[in-house]
Amino acid sequence: MYKKDMEVRLRPGFFPFTEPSFELDIRTDIGRGEEWIEMLGCGLIHPNVIQEAGYDPNEWNGLAFGMGLSRLVMVKYGIEDVRLFQSGDLRFLKQF
Repeated sequence: MYKKDMEVRLRPGFFPFTEPSFELDIRTDIGRGEEWIEMLGCGLIHPNVIQEAGYDPNEWNGLAFGMGLSRLVMVKYGIEDVRLFQSGDLRFLKQF
């Protein structure tokens, strides 16, 4: 599914619950030519989130990250549009 020489990039991102935030992309060809696809978002949990959870942000910190399984399936099966997974189209979904 993935090549050893796959091109990967880490770039700044924005998520309201983390600061700083980053996005990890891979370069892949899934039918429309080579393009970058975001594979995961991550960042340090914002102190306000820690405080709202009842912890002292001066004593606690955390790392948040999320990897979309739909992105992995897109690359593996050459699916061009991630929105197909939420479309409700059973013809599409029954392939998996």
